[in-house]
Amino acid sequence: MPSVFRMYTREIRKTPDAVVRAGKPVFGDFNTPPADFDIRKLKQPFSIMPLPRFITDARIRTNLYFSFVSEEYAGTIGITDTHLFGFAEVTVWEKASGRKISFRSFIVFRKRLIPFKITSGVCKSFRKKRIFSIRWNYDTGKFSVVCRLKGNKDRPDTFFEFSGNLQDESCGIHTSVVPAPLMRRCSAVHHAAPVLRGSFLGRFFGKEEKSVVEHVKALGFFSIRRSYYKLRTFSYSLTVLGESEGKSIRFNLYTSNHDAVDSDLYNENVLFVDGKASPLPPVTITHPYGLNGIWVIQDTENMIDLSFSPMSDTVRKESVLILRTEYHTIYGTCEGSVRDMDGGMFLLKNVSAIVKKQYLRL
Repeated sequence: MPSVFRMYTREIRKTPDAVVRAGKPVFGDFNTPPADFDIRKLKQPFSIMPLPRFITDARIRTNLYFSFVSEEYAGTIGITDTHLFGFAEVTVWEKASGRKISFRSFIVFRKRLIPFKITSGVCKSFRKKRIFSIRWNYDTGKFSVVCRLKGNKDRPDTFFEFSGNLQDESCGIHTSVVPAPLMRRCSAVHHAAPVLRGSFLGRFFGKEEKSVVEHVKALGFFSIRRSYYKLRTFSYSLTVLGESEGKSIRFNLYTSNHDAVDSDLYNENVLFVDGKASPLPPVTITHPYGLNGIWVIQDTENMIDLSFSPMSDTVRKESVLILRTEYHTIYGTCEGSVRDMDGGMFLLKNVSAIVKKQYLRL
């Protein structure tokens, strides 16, 4: 039940036309995607001495994530764009058993994989055996995901597609521009949480014949993050999609060594309850019993008290020239409670969640 006092919150303001104006970031929380999502216009992001644009731009990374949870399956598409090459990973889990199918692809010699314009756009790859397309348009409300993956002796052919309405009141939308970690640099993050309908086609998880599952209902979470990266970066994110007391609950929690110095005032954490956005406070995400043990997610405002139980860990380690990365994409379940900005408490029990743990060294 709503309390008589307001919890921690941050003001959600009218969206600016650009995340950078006159060479300076426009910090804050906004209710729609800005027309200009390009952070390259920052002046002197790394020092008081001007550096060539090609050097500062090389420190920018863009990531796109799409996650879904249906009655039987959960999945995620993660795409990284370095402006010289891209990397995509698609993973689908069977919720009951935690069994997974995972595909990975390098996408090279592409000027841009994830567009700078986010009011509408497309992120796609049409390699012969790794086809995916994510399209969105806020003017028309259309959102769609198509993924066709050619299997082998170890992995079956996999196809799924989803569509949703970004203009529906059940779709949560939120944009944050935060220091990263200093005020002269920024991280721009856009979230959308549509309700989805779609279908699956594949020989899933040991089934002898190809199965077709149509008219699938699912909850989705779509994110684009564009940020200046340090030479060494580590981050944790937790995406939860489920229901509590008949309400749709979707939220994303993120923490990294890019967090703003004043993370109480500036962070990207947000909760959607039936599409209504509630900014959340900064969190601490720990795994005191190891990656495969119980994780603990808490804040200092008594709004978030969660435990995460891993079921399946997908590990990716890459080495490309001077780039070294280690990614963990972990499916599991969450239990505990989360409050919205009005004090309403939502209890979670055995709710699907996806954790991403990233380490990157340049």
